[in-house]
Amino acid sequence: MICFTDRPNEYLDDDPSVPSAVGRIVAGDLDESFVSSLYEWDRQAYQSQWRSSLDRFLNGDDKAVLITWYVNPKESSNLQWWALYRGKDDIVHVQNHLPFYDILDAEFCVETASSFLRDRETGTADGNPISEWDVSMREIELFVAQLNHQPE
Repeated sequence: MICFTDRPNEYLDDDPSVPSAVGRIVAGDLDESFVSSLYEWDRQAYQSQWRSSLDRFLNGDDKAVLITWYVNPKESSNLQWWALYRGKDDIVHVQNHLPFYDILDAEFCVETASSFLRDRETGTADGNPISEWDVSMREIELFVAQLNHQPE
């Protein structure tokens, strides 16, 4: 499950002109809060990206991204997303990524965001494990079914 909380917008770095929304993701043992910049996208834009990415994932894509921080590449060095990787036996592996625009293989495009997701890695170059949580595909299906019964 990924959603925004009912908490009021926050203003990071004491900048009253750029609000941020507080969200939450729950997947298996993962239960984390995140903050999404509302500089360029509003809550509905994030939720729309999550829905379309999850729909494509459930319809056969091997990986998906749920963007939680988006500011265009001309005004930011990076974005943030939760990566979903289809595993064996209906298990989905979930990781948090902070991709930098300047190391992507092509100019970033929101509509094809999942195409920028690298293949799943479970360890860093130094041999340290990458934090990862597992959730069943059924839990994602139930969450998307619930989303599809709510207005956008």
